[in-house]
Amino acid sequence: MQVRFGRRKKIQFTDKIHPMQGIIAALVGLVSVALLCTLFILSYQSKGNSGLYIGFLGMLDLAVSVVGFVMAVKCFKKEDIYILTPTLGAVINGMMIISCMLLYVMGAV
Repeated sequence: MQVRFGRRKKIQFTDKIHPMQGIIAALVGLVSVALLCTLFILSYQSKGNSGLYIGFLGMLDLAVSVVGFVMAVKCFKKEDIYILTPTLGAVINGMMIISCMLLYVMGAV
């Protein structure tokens, strides 16, 4: 509950905070999305013959997403936190894990 006095001052009657792990998990998810988009662009520019280097960066992107997802899930066990950032981190990283796995499965077929 917040009480506002005018436009600037407000009093907050809660002890909830945004957990640092949740914020980091959300940022890791955004970095993972940016890295995957960069890899798409690099692969397109080389017409699909980008080689082992781009594949290794794709696997690194998958590992980063897994780490971000685990960090976000660990935040849900804490008490008196806002769940916005852990939820955002879990959703973004989870979608990145699924998309990377689908890319690797489609590439193997």
